[in-house]
Amino acid sequence: MEKEISLTEFAQELRTRLQEGKTVDCCKEELLRLADIITEKIGSEKILVTWKD
Repeated sequence: MEKEISLTEFAQELRTRLQEGKTVDCCKEELLRLADIITEKIGSEKILVTWKD
C-alpha cells in the first residue's frame, strides 16, 4: 500500500525500527528518495558518523 507521509513521520518510523532492532530493508526505495531530498535541500548540513562495514 502506498501513502504519502511527512519526512518527520518517516524519520520517526525509522528511529523506532532502529531502536527496536528491526530491519529497514523494507524502506530501501524510500531511503534512496530521502538521500535525494537531502542532497537537494539540506546537503550542506553536517552530521557526525561512525561507518561500519
